[in-house]
Order: sequence, then C-alpha cells, then structure tokens
Amino acid sequence: MPAFDPQQPPPGIAPDIARRAVEWLFELQEAGNAGTTRQAFEAWLAEHPEHRRAWDQIQRVNARLHRVADDAPPIRKALLGGGRKNRRRELLIALLGAGTSGGLWLRSEHGMRTTGLLADLRTGVGERRTLTLPDGSELAINSDSSLDLRFDGHTRQLTLHRGEILVRTAPDEAKRPFIVATRHGTLRPLGTRFSVRILPDAAHIAVFEGAVAVQPAGDTAPRAPVQTGEQLRFAAGLAEAPHAADENTVAWRDGILVASGMPLAEFLAEVGRHRHGRLACAPEIADWRVSGTYRLDDTDRILDVLRDSLPVRIHFLTRYWVTVHPAA
Repeated sequence: MPAFDPQQPPPGIAPDIARRAVEWLFELQEAGNAGTTRQAFEAWLAEHPEHRRAWDQIQRVNARLHRVADDAPPIRKALLGGGRKNRRRELLIALLGAGTSGGLWLRSEHGMRTTGLLADLRTGVGERRTLTLPDGSELAINSDSSLDLRFDGHTRQLTLHRGEILVRTAPDEAKRPFIVATRHGTLRPLGTRFSVRILPDAAHIAVFEGAVAVQPAGDTAPRAPVQTGEQLRFAAGLAEAPHAADENTVAWRDGILVASGMPLAEFLAEVGRHRHGRLACAPEIADWRVSGTYRLDDTDRILDVLRDSLPVRIHFLTRYWVTVHPAA
C-alpha cells in the first residue's frame, strides 16, 4: 500500500462506504470482540477494495481527532467534546468522504460548513424538523439533512448541503428574492410550495404550488419555470424535462412513507434514509412491488409489516446490516 501523505490526500470515499465504515467503527467499539459482529465486519471488509481503503483511512482520521480534541478551540470542541457521539460520527463520515487526513480539514471552517458539520440547521438520521423562518416562510427538514440560512436586507437564501427540504414561501414586504442554492444549481421560487432533495449526482425539485425558476450551475441560458404539479432533476449545465410530481413524496413531513407500486429496492432505500446502517435486498427481488402507508418513526415495524405482506425473510447480520431475501 502506498505511504499516506497528509499533504496529498487520497481521492474521496463514496458517501455510502464512508458512512458504513464509521458505523463499523462505533459498532466494534460497542461490541468488543463479539464473534458475530467481528465476522460481519470481516465479511464487509473483504467485499471490495474500497471497503479496506475506507477502513484504513477512518482509523487514521479517528486517531487525529483524538489528538486534537483536548486542545481544540471552542468551535471544534462543540463537535469533538465528550458525549457528542452523533456529532463525532457525522464528522468522521464527512472527513472520510472528503478524502482528507483530518488535520488540514479540521482547520477549515469552510470545509466543515460545506459538508454540513457547521451548518445552521441539521437533522440526524431519523430526525425531522419543521420551523418558521424569519420572514414567515415555513421550512420542513427531512432526515439526515443540513443547510445554511442567510436572511439580510437584500436576500432570503437557503443553502442546502445534503438531504431534503420542503418550503412554503411567505410574501416579503421588502420584496427580497427567495433563493435556494445547491452545488448543482440555484432555485428561485415564485410564491410557492416546493421540495428540494440532494441526490448523489444531481438535485431534485418538485413544485406543489406556484412555480420555481431553476438555474443549473454553470448554465446562463433562460429556462421555463417548473410549474405546479411538475418535478425534474438538474445538475451542472443540464436539467431534465419536467414530468408529473407526486405529493406523496413529501409525506415524510408528517412522518409517513407512502408507497404505491414502489420497487422493493427503492422502498428500502427510502426507509434507509431514516435508519442507521445498511438496508438492502437481494437483487432477484429488487423489482418486487410494495404498496401501503408506513410510519417512519419505527423502521423495525416497517420491516415486520414487509415480512407479513411479502414472501420474504429479513436477515439481521447485525442491527446495522439488514438484508431482505426471498422466503424460499
């Protein structure tokens, strides 16, 4: 293996692998040398070279965090201090995914802010929030999301770093524009209710009332606004054609997941947004269809219902590694 050079950090680890490596770190610390957990970890490690690379890197990052925690300035102690296990978990995931050694990144407030670690508003996995913004607009924040707010005399801006939000804009006496910024582009709602979701390689906008102007990053060409009942994906320099939006996609605001003929793999991915760890299914049943209404505050119950309604079995390798298999 090449020598590790903190001045030349390796390429970033894929977010799902980074998150799983950090979960293994905490799980192994809790379980000690418990045989089942250790065997599951070794199996994961052997699955792909990227798993080994992620694990090697997270151990280096974790060691650096331990060394800086005691003499860190206040802003860092808020993240690294005792009893802040969830914050430490998220910090490790972000550092690993950024492909950094930890030392340089910890000195960069900008770096931590753009990954959401110092964002003005954050939700953990399984947490959802609804609040009123300074102008009276309503903001709902989905699980595992982060964003910054900038409200001043000239603009009203949300910068969404990760996750998903649902916004209902309010009229502004000062006529300040309302802007939602993402790394994939900028949105300008026109008296509206809409959702924005960050995807791995794009962003998604769905409009339920009014209209939203979409400007993909690096694109200056004028585009027709996305209208009520429309949705689309956009990324740097491009936006797909609008198609029909589904109000059920934002039922998470009320703690509900609504599925209507949803492929099983997609259904589990949605449930997994509200649950720590890996949740997947065997490839041969990925296209099985799921319908129903499910409460997101009890994902174990969702799995129980799934087992009762489909010919499947649920295999818990550990509490964080769950796979749905065909029953036969």
